[in-house]
Amino acid sequence: MNYMVNMMREHIPEDTRVHYVITRGGDAPNVVPAFAEVYYYARHPDAKTSQDIFDRIVKAGEGAALGTGTRMEYELINGVYNLMPNETLARIMHSNLSAVGGVAYTAEERQFAEQIVKTLNLDNVNIESANVVQPFEQKGERNSGSTDVGDISWVVPTVGLGTATWVPGTSAHSWQAVAAGGTGIGAKGMMVAAKTMALTAIDLFNAPETCIKAKAELKERTGKDFKYQCLIGTRKPPLDYRK
Repeated sequence: MNYMVNMMREHIPEDTRVHYVITRGGDAPNVVPAFAEVYYYARHPDAKTSQDIFDRIVKAGEGAALGTGTRMEYELINGVYNLMPNETLARIMHSNLSAVGGVAYTAEERQFAEQIVKTLNLDNVNIESANVVQPFEQKGERNSGSTDVGDISWVVPTVGLGTATWVPGTSAHSWQAVAAGGTGIGAKGMMVAAKTMALTAIDLFNAPETCIKAKAELKERTGKDFKYQCLIGTRKPPLDYRK
């Protein structure tokens, strides 16, 4: 199955991401396992395309089972939509972010940041960029991360922002990101985000017409025939995951 899916990479859109890990591969190297299990992620900026790719992965599993004389079962654990932008809300949030400002380091925090930068293997990292709010612009590229906020953004107007809770140049899911989160750098970035969101909420409470405009933009972007369908599957929430 995994071999077929890897070959499939040549025949799917280039901005697709397919990740997998073999969670159960057998108990002994010289014994064909009676049971094997693999866990897949399939991602694409468009939810419909992502679903189509997942269906092809299922077909690969079915084909592998047919060829090996085995039985294949699968479970859809979770699925999320891409983020739907809303310029009406984004411009208000950016204005508030500009008013709040970026993250200024103390001498101690700067020393910590410089030590982190040395581990990144990057050239020309500007630590001071944490204190700079980027200009507003409608970017063509999309965020490659996955979040269930994407589902919300297709149902109600939604906006988000990014603040410098890490040292500039840090990659997500890295020990450098974790390290910064436990310092004043992480706390300051969090407070910038909290203040910006609070100010944006106040603006919307005081200007109901802006909410109407944001809803109209959402309807225009999704299209009149759009109907939200949840991709979460049928698995029950893993409320016992700490056991």
